[in-house]
Amino acid sequence: MAILYPGLHNDAVKKRHVRWAQTLVDAGFSFDLLVDEGREETAALVRAAIDTPGASSDPTVAPSAPTGFALEPQDTGLVVRDASGTLAGALVLTAVSYDNGTALFVRALATAPEFRSRGIATVLLGLAPQVLGQAGLPTRALLTGAAPEALAGFVHRAGFVVLENGDEPPFTFGGIEDELLASSATIPGDRCWFFKEVA
Repeated sequence: MAILYPGLHNDAVKKRHVRWAQTLVDAGFSFDLLVDEGREETAALVRAAIDTPGASSDPTVAPSAPTGFALEPQDTGLVVRDASGTLAGALVLTAVSYDNGTALFVRALATAPEFRSRGIATVLLGLAPQVLGQAGLPTRALLTGAAPEALAGFVHRAGFVVLENGDEPPFTFGGIEDELLASSATIPGDRCWFFKEVA
């Protein structure tokens, strides 16, 4: 296992997260659990973000990722809307069991083009443990996923350990790793695993 970026100290990440979250809330943005009524709208946001020309400059979108993204029945997540109710961003997660307990696998993280560069994606990642809390599960978990190497710096600044492209993580999900990767909004052959413990 070769580490591309080590994790950042949690205090530094938390301060930035709180500052951005407060700025967004003050501007009228709201963060909510992904509910049934919003599932297709959320999947459409992810597909549109992937297909947007110049999306590679957005730290929350994998360039040239597969465009057939759809939410799976087991998916959950968080959405953020502006004051008018417009969907601004989404984090799609799947809870899976792994060697040491529960993991939240990031299947997709996207921000609508007009809402980028405001810290929305970082705040969504920071709020991920609330998904477990709302489900009545312990909020301590491994938060993990895979991102293109071009986005490794973004994921690192969000507080994650990032492995070099192609390296395998130091944990397993009972043999469903390939299935998780295949259904995520990332590009085959350009995937850096990222992970951190969250509570």
